[in-house]
Amino acid sequence: MSVADSQIWSWIWPHVGATPINQGLDSEMFDRTDYPYSETFVREAIQNSLDARLDPSRPVVVNFTFHTGHVGPTRAFLEQVVAFRKKAGLAIPREWSNGEIRWLVVEDFNSKGLGGSLDRRTSDFWNYWLNFGISNKDGSGRGGRGIGRVTFLIASRIQSVIGYTRRASDGAAAGCGMAVLRAQEDGQEFLSTHAYLAHRERGSIYELHDSQGFHAGLCSAFELTGYSGTSTSGLALAIPYPHSELIPERILAAAVENFAPAIMNGTLVLKVDGTVLDASTIAEVAQDVAKELNDEAIREDVGRYLRLVGNALNEPQATKITLPAARRTDLEALRKTASVELLQKKLSADADVVLEIEFPLTRGGRESTVRLRAVLAPTPPGRKPIDRLFREGMGLPDVRTKNPGELDLIVVVDAGLLATYLNFCEGKAHLDLLESKDIRQKLEEHGFDGLRVRRLVRGLPTDLRILLTPDISAPDAHVFDTFFSKPSDKPGRKNRPVDHPDPVDPPPPPKPPAFRIDTLQDGLRIRANPECAEWPMNLTVTLAYADGSRHPSWSPFDFKLDDLTITKEGCEITLENNKVKALNCGLDCALEITGFDKNRELDTNIRPWRNA
Repeated sequence: MSVADSQIWSWIWPHVGATPINQGLDSEMFDRTDYPYSETFVREAIQNSLDARLDPSRPVVVNFTFHTGHVGPTRAFLEQVVAFRKKAGLAIPREWSNGEIRWLVVEDFNSKGLGGSLDRRTSDFWNYWLNFGISNKDGSGRGGRGIGRVTFLIASRIQSVIGYTRRASDGAAAGCGMAVLRAQEDGQEFLSTHAYLAHRERGSIYELHDSQGFHAGLCSAFELTGYSGTSTSGLALAIPYPHSELIPERILAAAVENFAPAIMNGTLVLKVDGTVLDASTIAEVAQDVAKELNDEAIREDVGRYLRLVGNALNEPQATKITLPAARRTDLEALRKTASVELLQKKLSADADVVLEIEFPLTRGGRESTVRLRAVLAPTPPGRKPIDRLFREGMGLPDVRTKNPGELDLIVVVDAGLLATYLNFCEGKAHLDLLESKDIRQKLEEHGFDGLRVRRLVRGLPTDLRILLTPDISAPDAHVFDTFFSKPSDKPGRKNRPVDHPDPVDPPPPPKPPAFRIDTLQDGLRIRANPECAEWPMNLTVTLAYADGSRHPSWSPFDFKLDDLTITKEGCEITLENNKVKALNCGLDCALEITGFDKNRELDTNIRPWRNA
C-alpha cells in the first residue's frame, strides 16, 4: 500500500478574527453570456503560462489533459474538502458517492514555476494562493490584477484546485490546494471562506506538506507529468470535477481565437488530450474546431482570419505611418495624402494592406517611439467583418468598432513599452481597454503620461477604417437627375434618356480542385490534379460508413485504418482513428485506400489545406 493510499493529507479551514471577509468569487466578471466560460478559462491559463516563460528562445508548452477513473488515490487529497463542503451545506458531485472522479490537469513547461518566498505573505507564491486582488507583476506581462486565478476555482464543480510547482529560481518543489467554502460560525469562532491543503497554520501563511511521500503521492494520484529532464520547472494545476462545458474542442477553439499570433510566431504550443496545436498545425486544427469558435466572423471563415494574422506578423512590405502627437487627429490629417489614396486603391483591388504605425509614448519623463502593426482587407461579400486587437499574442476581443463597414482589421502589439502601458489600461477580465480613475492612477504610479495613447489605440478599429475608406462626401451634381425633369426648348414629346451602364466584369474562373477522386470497388483513389498550381498541399480524408446523416459517426468496430490496404506516392501520411492525413503533397501525389466492406456505402470527406 502506498503512502497516498494509507494517509489522508490534511486541509485547514481556518478561523478568522475581526478581519472583514469577502464572500464569493466575482464569477460574473469571468462567466459572461457573450463569452463562454471555456474561453475565459483558457485565456487565463495560457496568459499565466506566457507571463512565466523561462527561455525566450523556446516556446511555452501548455498541456490540457482530461482524466477519468476511480476515486482511489485522489481520495487522500480530496476527502476533507468533501467533508468541509457537507458542513458548509454545499453540493457534492454524485460521482463521488459512486467512487468515480473526473479531473483536468493544466501543466506548463519552459516556465519559471510559481516563485516567491514560501515564508513571506506578500510573495508571488502566497499572493497566488491567499491574496486576491494583489499582484507583484510590473505590467510587463498580460495580467496584474491578481484575481484571474479565480477562473480555475470556478472551473471545478467543487470549487477546488490543487497545484504543484517546481521553481526555476531555486529548484524547490511545493504543493498547495485551495477550496472555496461558505463562511459560518463555529461555536465562538468564525470559519473563513477558503480552506487550504497544508500541514498547519503558521502566522499569516501556512506550513506546507513537504515530505517526499506527499509530492510523489500528489503527482501519482493526479497523473501530473512532473518536472525533470528537459523541463525542470513549471506549474501544474489539477481541477477536480471540471464543468461539462470544458471539453478539448472548446479549449482548442479558444486558443485559436485568442492566441493565434502567439501560436503562429512560435511562442506557444498547446497539447490538448493528444492534439498538438502549434504553428504547423493551427490551420488544420482551426478548421476541425471551427464550430466551437465564439466570434461569428472568425467561425464562418477561420482560414481568412489566420491569413490576416499571418500577414500582420510576417509581411515585410508594411507601409509606415507616423503619428507625431499620438492623437487620433493625426490620422485624420493623412486622409488626403497620396500615400493613403494608394492604400485605398489597393484595398479596392481586393489586396491586403499592412501598416506599421509609430507614435511617441512618455514614461518617467522620457519619450520613446512605440509601434504596432495593423492589417486591413476587404470583407468578402456576405461575410461579417473580422475585428481583433492582440497584445503580446493575446486578444482583447472587446477592442472593436461598432460599425466595421466592409473591412477586416487585425491589430498586433508586440512585447515592449506599449504592451506594458496597455496592460495597465485593461479591465479585470482582459477584454477591453478602459478609462477610469483606477486606471488613471495605475498609469501615474508607473510613470505614464495619461490616457492619450489609450484613446488612440482604442479608436484604431474605427479610425483606420475611416482613413482607408474612399471619401464619398463630395456632392454629386447629377444626384437629382432622376427626380426632377429638365426644361427643354424643343417642342414635342420628350424621350427618356437611355441608360447605358458600364458592363460588369465577368467573374474570375473557378479554381480547379486540388485533387481528383476515383471510386474503387472496395475503396477510393486520390490523385493530384495537374490543373492546380498551388503546391505543396496537405489533405485530410475522413472516412465512415454512410448512415443517412450529414456527418456519419465512426466506430472502431466498423473498420480500423491499420487493417486496410493503403498505398501512397509523393506524400507523407499519418493515421488517426478514421482520418488519413497526407502532408506535403506534390504533383506526383497519389493515395489509394482499399479493403472496405463492399456491401456498405462509404462516406468520404476530403479537405485540402495549406500550412498557415
